[in-house]
Amino acid sequence: MLEFLILPSVILIFLTTTVLLISWDWRISILSLGIQYVCVFVLISNSYPIETAAVKIVAGWMGSAILGLAIMNNPQDKIIEKPAYIADVVFRLIAAVLAGLFAFTGGARLVTWLPDINVLAAYGALILISIGLLHLALTNHPFRVVISLLTILSGFEVIYAGIESSILITGLLAVVTLGLAVLGAYMVNAPALEDAN
Repeated sequence: MLEFLILPSVILIFLTTTVLLISWDWRISILSLGIQYVCVFVLISNSYPIETAAVKIVAGWMGSAILGLAIMNNPQDKIIEKPAYIADVVFRLIAAVLAGLFAFTGGARLVTWLPDINVLAAYGALILISIGLLHLALTNHPFRVVISLLTILSGFEVIYAGIESSILITGLLAVVTLGLAVLGAYMVNAPALEDAN
């Protein structure tokens, strides 16, 4: 139904995941995560009915709001992991481009293994998974770890939506998304809670 939006969504997924990889401002990260969930909704709506795919966007936006409120109410500084050098940003950009190239070459191979998946949706899913794994490997801050896990989970959901259209699994994955967001909110505020005691 939204086939004409799939290619712009894949491009926007690459841009938002790259912004999540290089951004050190929590507001930009939350905004990028919200836009990323809109793009994932478009990719999933290719396989699911719109009503079922809407579960993903609602759960994603709720998870983004939970993380945003947690870091906004954190009494410590609101800037997460300031970059030490400009070389760090350049390295992350180059790594994101390489991960995008991997997703582009791997997307065609994924479609041969799973022929029910749209090739553009496969590209978007592999971009989410590869840059999410890269982000996970480059950080140890709880906020960024949860964002990278949510990105990887979104890529998995795009692939799974092309294989199986189960409403029960869609609901379960929405619960996992919200659970990760709540866990991330707790981990962001845990040091402040320890200092209060």
